Amino acid sequence: MITSLHAFGAVAAWAGLFYKLRSLRQNPTDPALLALCTVFALSGLSFFISLPPVWVHVDRLLGVPNIAALLGQSCVMALLVGQQVVLTYWARPPERARVLARLQLCFGAAAVASLVVLFLLLAPTAQRPRDFTLYYVHDPYYIAYLSLYSGVYLIGEITVVRVCWGYAAVAGRTWLRRGLRVTAVGASLTLGYGAVRAGNVLGIVFGFDLRRLETAAWLCGDLGSALVLVGWTLPGWGPRVAAAGRWVTAYRRHRRLYPLWAALHKAVPTIALAPARSELADRLAVRQLEFRLYRRVIEIRDGQLALRAHADPEAMAEVTRASREAGWSGDELRARVEALRIASALRARARGRTVADADRARVGAEGPAFTDLGAETAWLVRVAVAFAALPADVADRAERAARAAAPGDGGAPEAGRRPESARAAVSLWHGAGPDGRDPLMPLAREVAAHGALVLAPDWR
Repeated sequence: MITSLHAFGAVAAWAGLFYKLRSLRQNPTDPALLALCTVFALSGLSFFISLPPVWVHVDRLLGVPNIAALLGQSCVMALLVGQQVVLTYWARPPERARVLARLQLCFGAAAVASLVVLFLLLAPTAQRPRDFTLYYVHDPYYIAYLSLYSGVYLIGEITVVRVCWGYAAVAGRTWLRRGLRVTAVGASLTLGYGAVRAGNVLGIVFGFDLRRLETAAWLCGDLGSALVLVGWTLPGWGPRVAAAGRWVTAYRRHRRLYPLWAALHKAVPTIALAPARSELADRLAVRQLEFRLYRRVIEIRDGQLALRAHADPEAMAEVTRASREAGWSGDELRARVEALRIASALRARARGRTVADADRARVGAEGPAFTDLGAETAWLVRVAVAFAALPADVADRAERAARAAAPGDGGAPEAGRRPESARAAVSLWHGAGPDGRDPLMPLAREVAAHGALVLAPDWR
């Protein structure tokens, strides 16, 4: 498993290097960018040298047993210094950053030189690519070597955690803030590796053994390092990934709204801004999706508004009651009822039926109120999914159910008229003489057309 982790770390580091090289070619004089590319290169090299087959080959090539250990750990020391240089140039004015960066580089050079001297004094002859630390940890020179290495490692990573987390709190760009936090979390995880290495030294002094934590140490070191690399590059590629995610979401919503939009457009062609497209052409539309989605939402709302004159309130009340009895509730219930309202209104419009103005307010609004387009789009997608799942004869069944539930003789009132028990009654009085109601009949028909029950009595 450790070999796989090293291989993954090397690939991740060099992928980050190739990604940042493009920016370095565009701005080769940026010292922070140059230092960051150096960090990626050294990180990939340290992982690569730590692979057991590469370790053995490097030892054979240079003729020094375990020289790969020194090379790999020197790369780690150098990249720790490189991270400090990156943060220094990001946080300070160029003149001040230049001075401090020189001091950091001198410290790094001294630390690496000390490692080299201690390694030469150790002179490890037994090649141990998999357990070098555990095998030599009892040697006094290696204790000094490991103390220096783990001390610099812990100080460097603690500095990265502190600085990155602090800068994330004041960073103005969202993805920069996220990248700094990911870097801080990754550096925090690598502290587990540094703590185990420091524990290896302390175990010799105080008589305890951390051999059982060796796998955990490498997990913390390799996975934490990979997270740090991700955090350094996240501000560059994060917005592109987010844009791709928004495109996928817009495309899916655009497609899911198509059945509802197509049905409304067929009934009310004037809602469309552009000429209608076939379903295949709509499926292949991949450009300007956010605008297309916006237009589709607007056109669906226009279609719903045009259908209000055809929605039967009695049928909708019966549909709502039946849906509740079937176990629907919450947003699912509201979406299903809205889908049924649209289907019923489409059928009524096709048959030329309308409802009176007074009845339109009884149908209800087309779903809950929204304050942003995203929430409204998500709601309409839910309605469109419910609409696409409706049986073909659902509108007729809703009308029959409403007719069966109507009072009186069991028949439903005609579209545009209320049940007898709910209609207003108007009496037209023509005077005291007999046979005088005929002149009032035109007025009676006009009033009755507005849904009222008209009485024009006569006597002889």
